[in-house]
Amino acid sequence: MSEPQTPRFIAPHFIEIEGSTDVPGPVRRACAFTTAAPGWARDATGATHHHLCMLLSETGRWHEAGPVQWRTESRALSAGGTPSIAAGRAPDLMRGIVAALAAAHAPVHPQGDATLPAEAVLCVAPAFVPVVREAGLPGVWACSHLSAAGPVSAEQPWTHLQTAFIRAWPGGSGPAFRCELETLPFSAVMSGTAGATAAGREMAFWSAESLEQAMRSCLARIFAPRTAAAEGKR
Repeated sequence: MSEPQTPRFIAPHFIEIEGSTDVPGPVRRACAFTTAAPGWARDATGATHHHLCMLLSETGRWHEAGPVQWRTESRALSAGGTPSIAAGRAPDLMRGIVAALAAAHAPVHPQGDATLPAEAVLCVAPAFVPVVREAGLPGVWACSHLSAAGPVSAEQPWTHLQTAFIRAWPGGSGPAFRCELETLPFSAVMSGTAGATAAGREMAFWSAESLEQAMRSCLARIFAPRTAAAEGKR
């Protein structure tokens, strides 16, 4: 059996936060993640910037052409103030995704010195986005991303799709937040069988006392070492 390997964050995955492809009407998708830029102060995870990317499409169907509004908000973790914003319109969902993520990955000048050359940024970790809820309903936060445990190839550039939800659970005597993490292998996602019966699907459920604790525990599980040889059996 191979040694356990720490999964690597490959790319964020947009998740529906308002509307649904199952019902008529516009659909809003979002993803969030952190990056590291040379010459900037880093937090405990090694990140320097936080990015929130959003898409608004007429129907939300992945392969249906139609105008998509995209927006990317980026902010330095070491400084407060208003985040920098890039926004635009794309002819379809896929090109909207490319535009939103490209804005987050734009090269960054070293902090405090725009005269130096801008340098490329590196992805660090996924982050949560709030799901749009009706007034008075408990909050829900979601995070979805592609990760890799073990070797990858051009044909299989990532090994798992991981999606986490945190749900506020007010009024009870126990922990105030309920968490879940779904992990699907590349084969299940790409074959179109990524459902309740997909082979290799993993689910984890737990609780947390605070939202911050819930988010930290999700990241800890996401980056927990995995044994590549056992992926198809767990």
